Amino acid sequence: MKNNVGITLKIGLLFSTIFIGLFLILASILYGVFTNLFVDYIKQDLQVRGNNHARIVAESPNKETIGHVIEMEKGASTSVLITDIEQKVLASSETPDQDMDNHLVDKGSKETARVLESDWRQHKYIITISPMKNNTGYVYMYYPSKILREIIYIMNVLFIVSGLGILLLAFGLIGFISQRLTKPLVIMKEATNKIALGKYKQVISVKGTDEIAQLGNSIQILGEQLQYFENSRNEFLADVSHELRTPLTYIKGYSDILAKGKVSNKVDQENYLNIINKEASRLTFLVNDLFEMSKIEVGKFELNKEITMINELIEKVVSNLIPAARKKGLDIKADYQADLPEISVDLERMEQVFYNLIENAIKYTINGQITIRSYLKSDFVIIEIQDSGIGIPSEELPKIWERFYRVDQSRTRKTGGTGLGLYVVKQIIESHHGNIIGSSTENEGSTFTIFLKL
Repeated sequence: MKNNVGITLKIGLLFSTIFIGLFLILASILYGVFTNLFVDYIKQDLQVRGNNHARIVAESPNKETIGHVIEMEKGASTSVLITDIEQKVLASSETPDQDMDNHLVDKGSKETARVLESDWRQHKYIITISPMKNNTGYVYMYYPSKILREIIYIMNVLFIVSGLGILLLAFGLIGFISQRLTKPLVIMKEATNKIALGKYKQVISVKGTDEIAQLGNSIQILGEQLQYFENSRNEFLADVSHELRTPLTYIKGYSDILAKGKVSNKVDQENYLNIINKEASRLTFLVNDLFEMSKIEVGKFELNKEITMINELIEKVVSNLIPAARKKGLDIKADYQADLPEISVDLERMEQVFYNLIENAIKYTINGQITIRSYLKSDFVIIEIQDSGIGIPSEELPKIWERFYRVDQSRTRKTGGTGLGLYVVKQIIESHHGNIIGSSTENEGSTFTIFLKL
């Protein structure tokens, strides 16, 4: 759980830092825009009102008009001050203070309508000047900076309060999102820890179709495959032990009898010797499969190719297996294309391929026949080995090339085998840049087709 908090905290801090940074940037931009717009509005308003007052007084320069202008500003937050051309104060809506006096222009200077002071942070007023027509005087307008500072202060408070509210909401949302993001990762971490301890089959309940869900699904599939290979390995070790023990028992038992001279009948002696030879051959094939698999696994599988007639190689294997077929009452039918071109293969390993495939056909065929064909098609020499045996269920067919795979444990016990034969066959064929495919109908038979490129 400690790691969970750690990654959640890290993601939360990352998102929070990014969010706070963006919020501060946005807040500063909004603050600057609002302040500038508001100050510009005040300056424009002061200038417009000052110009209007200057026009009215210039059109009718008497005390009544000036008094009317002063009365208009007395009820407003702004102040007005009117002077003649010599900067003598004619009237003011309030008693001029030091800051107002300091911003009066010099006597005799010719002024245009403009903003005299806009620094509301350092000065008491925002001030504009509007000259009257014919240079008869000036109208000064004052907006108290205190009001503006209060408005800005309130705006800052609102920004801070709303910002804190948004931050709290964001932290809650970020915490929720980071928790949602890290929870599947924690589930996967716990599952991989269990897999590392040998508990391969794990259920990872991660919903969705995104990358995290796909990762969870991949880990679950990996665990299932590891469990499958672990079960296969255990079964393989048990089967290898059984396969080794049985022929060794026969060999030891019958050799002991012969060595002790307990059998004087030549027929019995020959039978015992045949049994010993048969069991020794069985051990040889088993050891060869294991040896080939080990070389495949460590990447030391090398070929020693020679030019050969493939029909002759098939016929050699068939002639050696005919006695086993006849013993079960099976016929082996050969249909070879006579004019097949020579091809380059590793004779020993290709012989192993044909032994494995034809022996399998004999093992799993109760009655009927085994047909072996060879023919040329396009740039390929094609060899088919077809039997009328018990067949392979369609759902099991794609798995027969896997290491240690046996279609049915019960029939494996009856016929022998470690699930390595077809795996080794496929590796040998593919190392020749060829291909092998299998087709089967349950209770009708199987066909294995080899494609060897010229």
